[in-house]
Amino acid sequence: MEIPETAWQGDMAVFFAHGARQSGDDWAVRAQTQPDSELLGMVTLAGRGQDDAANAAVKWMRDHCTGNDLELVRIENFNDQYGDDQRKHFSLIRFTVARSEAPSIAGWDSSRPSTFAIRKGRKRTRSRAA
Repeated sequence: MEIPETAWQGDMAVFFAHGARQSGDDWAVRAQTQPDSELLGMVTLAGRGQDDAANAAVKWMRDHCTGNDLELVRIENFNDQYGDDQRKHFSLIRFTVARSEAPSIAGWDSSRPSTFAIRKGRKRTRSRAA
């Protein structure tokens, strides 16, 4: 699976894993940034149910993040958003991932102390009128 650069907002990306029952208990789980966007990847499961499809998507994303120096920030399960008659046929999980790279301090100006450090060390005294 390859997350396109256009999916990233800074160092964060959101995408979905949509599972659909194919026939019997066979499922296909597809990853996309939006319902009408390009397919990022797909996994299939045989002889499973909706919860298994959701769990397979989570494992797939965890493995992908581990192997690509990404952090899985948030997982949201939207299976309960389907009506009772559709719930057994579909699965929808939303993932938020982040790039794990530590920010560089190369451009920071460390020659001046922060204003927080200056204020913190100063005590204010109030004069009272008698």
